[in-house]
Amino acid sequence: MNLDRLPALWADLLRHPTSLPVALGAAIAVLALGFFAYRLLFALLSRAARATRTSLDDLLLRRMRLPARLLVALLALHTFIALRGAELPTLHKGVLLLELALASYLAIEIAETMVIDYWLAERRKVQLPALVRHLLLTILYLVAGLSIVGAVTGVDLVPLLATSTVITVVLGLALQDTLGNLFAGLALHSERSFGVGDWILVDGIEGQVVYVGWRSTRLRTFSGDIVILPNSIIAKARVQNFCAPDRTCARNIEMLVALGAAPEAVERAAQRAYAQVPDILREPPPRLWLAAVTPLFQRYVIKFWIADFERHDLLESELMRAFFRACRDEGVALSPAAAQPGLAVDPRILDPRAPVDPTAAPVVLPAIVAVPAAPAPAVASGKPDAGPPRQQARSAEPLPER
Repeated sequence: MNLDRLPALWADLLRHPTSLPVALGAAIAVLALGFFAYRLLFALLSRAARATRTSLDDLLLRRMRLPARLLVALLALHTFIALRGAELPTLHKGVLLLELALASYLAIEIAETMVIDYWLAERRKVQLPALVRHLLLTILYLVAGLSIVGAVTGVDLVPLLATSTVITVVLGLALQDTLGNLFAGLALHSERSFGVGDWILVDGIEGQVVYVGWRSTRLRTFSGDIVILPNSIIAKARVQNFCAPDRTCARNIEMLVALGAAPEAVERAAQRAYAQVPDILREPPPRLWLAAVTPLFQRYVIKFWIADFERHDLLESELMRAFFRACRDEGVALSPAAAQPGLAVDPRILDPRAPVDPTAAPVVLPAIVAVPAAPAPAVASGKPDAGPPRQQARSAEPLPER
């Protein structure tokens, strides 16, 4: 048999449509042979993939199974329409369009798997942001779709890409906020200021990043609520990332100690408190310093580092409780300045040398987180007992000069 005559015979067959049973039988035969070849090919590929150490072949096989099945079905349909082509010219172009679209989809999926999922994610350990990934895939699918439509229909689609000035202005005004959020999201991804899982503070909102999308970023607060922030707002706001440059995070707590407490005793109490909270990091070591001395109390700041910002409230509470117990063991009294927030007291308590003014309004104590200590024993004097000690207020003013 002369094989050179096969193209001519096939062209003559397409010019003269075959009967419906013959076309249907040929389509079923192509479908059966196609699925047989599909099962045989993927069985061999799966066996070969199990013998390799790389995960690339496994990723490719998972991505290729569904498109390969659809492609076999479209080939069978294409055979049926080709044999009945003279009666179904429009449907023939439609099926050809679907075949090319499916082949393009399969090629893009293979490229995505090899470049993004394998080479970048597994080999280079680089996680491409979802926003950038979706944008690249959208551009590839758009270019492939326009090319396929132009090739099948013969229509020049280049003028469609050159949008008129009026339409551009209208779309720009209508999508101003959306485009602003989109480009802000691209800027956030390119700078990698934060990622999913990081704890950040944005405009007074503290939460963990759970999603970064095209338009917005979602945070989960400590109460479990989801806060949705537009990317344009985040790009303009001051963002504090508690998980950068690494996951360790420094925390400060303030403790108010009685004015007569010895700093050495406070230091010993702090060291004992550190030892009672094992989840506090030992490197860098915790620190303690005297921040202020007022007429009412000494203000100490404890700085420590933790490995998980999500637990900072719990660890701060544990450290304060441990410090309270250590102060009690060391005989250090904590300041009672905040025992009753909102209590109205005489201004002379805040400044003993203040002039006596009967018309002066009382001072309202602010709310301060502190642990009240037992009152000091009364000192014998010739004056009558003044009763229980007054509640003290926190003050950042220095001692008055004598």
